Amino acid sequence: MLIKTLEFKQAANKILLAYGSDKQAANLELVVNGQNLYLNVTNTEFYVSVAFPIEQTITFRAVVDAVAFLDLISNITTEEFDLQVDDRALNIKAGKSKYKLPLIYENNTLMTLPVISITNKTVEMNISNDILMSILNVNSKELQKAKGRTDLSELQRLYYIDETGCFTFTTGACLNSFTLEKPVKLLLNERIVKLFKLFSDDVIFTLGYDPIKNSTRLQTKISLYGNGVYVAAILMIDDLLLTKVQGPCEAMKALIKDVYDYNLVLATNDLNSAITRLLSFNKHTAVNKENPYYIEANILISGNEFQISDINGNTETVTIENGSFVKEDYKIRVNLLDIKYVLDSCKIDRISLNCGNGRAIIVNRGTISNVIKDYSPSMAETEE
Repeated sequence: MLIKTLEFKQAANKILLAYGSDKQAANLELVVNGQNLYLNVTNTEFYVSVAFPIEQTITFRAVVDAVAFLDLISNITTEEFDLQVDDRALNIKAGKSKYKLPLIYENNTLMTLPVISITNKTVEMNISNDILMSILNVNSKELQKAKGRTDLSELQRLYYIDETGCFTFTTGACLNSFTLEKPVKLLLNERIVKLFKLFSDDVIFTLGYDPIKNSTRLQTKISLYGNGVYVAAILMIDDLLLTKVQGPCEAMKALIKDVYDYNLVLATNDLNSAITRLLSFNKHTAVNKENPYYIEANILISGNEFQISDINGNTETVTIENGSFVKEDYKIRVNLLDIKYVLDSCKIDRISLNCGNGRAIIVNRGTISNVIKDYSPSMAETEE
């Protein structure tokens, strides 16, 4: 079976991405069905299949070590290569080079990779690629703050998705608003969301509940299919967690909708550059080593100036632009890292920043809102 190298590498790269999201997916199945060669990987949680069109209909199936095969393919330089399979090996010929990868057997039978399929479908709808990419690129920024931390709950490492948007929260929160065709309530982990990278077009999304073998319990399953890529996953989430996440979600929505005395328009690049410079002075300080997740700064809003000062006396000033409303001078205490995570996912020139209730700072950009904690001491703490 002759394969065009460049086109096949594109399919192989998608499988490599899926493999990279979980090292348990160590075996790769190559199987011809009709006029497609399918590359499949799986673990106990997800199953990924990528279709690669071929010009002939043949009988072909092999299961080999994923890393060995993908590494070899990535280094082939000929325009095409040949794949053949016998009872013992997958034979690869590229130009004058020949390679053999041993087939993987279980109990003297060629290994079969279990497919995650959905029998009892309850929801099926289209989801745009723009929505998938916004979840991946925007909501994931909030969860990056959970990396390495042991003081956060399981909920603070998950993506809550319903028909109105995606919600993630750690020390702050991100509400990414969009509209799905049908109502759903899902909690996805980072491993599954990372697989959204496999898609370049809109997908068909399916949700279903299938019984667990030899049990009365049901498994929640989802699948996404588009442009020859199929991803299915078993969600290791129960109804209790879904109930628990709705409280924080509604609380953050209320904060976002609150009326604030200060409504500022700021240039994204100017603010991001200012914070980057301040962080460069603070990342090696003794205070930061004690708590690497918190770099304190004070913000003074005065007239048309947004002045940021760190604990070492370094100061940056960003101009508050036309269209803003500043009631009077106002001070905020923030974690610089929280603002940096938000700005790193901004793709627009200007953001809207609302504050004034002594609890939170709201950063709005289109359909995306971020809640950043205001660490200013309360009136009671000040009086003490």
